[in-house]
Amino acid sequence: LISMSAISAPKVYGKLNISVNNDSSDTTSNTDNSSDIDLISNASRLGFKGQVDMKNGLTGIYQIEYEVDITNDKTKGNDNNGVAFNQRNSFVGLKGGFGTLKIGTHDTPLKLAQLKADLFNDLKGDIKNVHNGENRIGSFFGYDSPTFGGGVSIHVGVGKGKDDMPNSGEFGDNVSVSLKYDIDVIKFAIATEQDSIKGNDNTRLGMMIPAGPVTLGLIYTTTEESNGTYENDATTFSIAGKVADGKGKVKFQYGTSDYKGKTGLSQTQIGYDHKLFKGFKILAYHTIRTEDAADKDVAHTGVGFEYKF
Repeated sequence: LISMSAISAPKVYGKLNISVNNDSSDTTSNTDNSSDIDLISNASRLGFKGQVDMKNGLTGIYQIEYEVDITNDKTKGNDNNGVAFNQRNSFVGLKGGFGTLKIGTHDTPLKLAQLKADLFNDLKGDIKNVHNGENRIGSFFGYDSPTFGGGVSIHVGVGKGKDDMPNSGEFGDNVSVSLKYDIDVIKFAIATEQDSIKGNDNTRLGMMIPAGPVTLGLIYTTTEESNGTYENDATTFSIAGKVADGKGKVKFQYGTSDYKGKTGLSQTQIGYDHKLFKGFKILAYHTIRTEDAADKDVAHTGVGFEYKF
């Protein structure tokens, strides 16, 4: 039996990201034009995590994390009053010299292969609007290798594939594997995913290159539906530069894709973050998403704050 002294007190952590957004759409083919100003929660979250010393070089780990929508954003289907919860990465696991094993709910290795090149992650301009493969799955079994060869690591995730009918998905259908290389001058990841929960196969390349005060990012994803109905490529470039003695960050990002047959889909974004003190920053951004096939433009402008604890 594990003694109580071997179990560390869980660490409570979280992030509040709240913004005032002006969302507008413009469709030239009809009169379906609209504008809406709302207070939204951008994937704010609350969780706790900890570990258990199991001796012999083994450590048990656990994490429970939920997205907390404190603004009750009805665009996400939360019509009830009060705080809404959605499960994020939550798991139990075992860590040792062999690496780390996890069981629970988790982002796939392919999703994590974007590294942090998506500068507008969790905002209205998240790359999920352009790229496929942004999947978090339940019934997840994952393995992360130790770092070897001066910065190389391997990551494997196994779960259920697409459920065509209730309870029809089988564990082991969905397999995602990534290879990461992380050194001071470059971060690089390649990944593949077969039979995702959305019924497609994905391949991804992620890259981040620091160059003094500027960091360049690239995300390239190819998607092919398992039944061969469609296939597409998606590419996102990003660049971030430090200003104001390193407290400010200017961001630019451009993505393009024929995502799910949406011909001429592109997303252009600019933004600025400013750190006021540890864990707290203010942010502003503007996103324009254009779909040529539907003659449709969607714009999102937001100003808000983020607090991590």
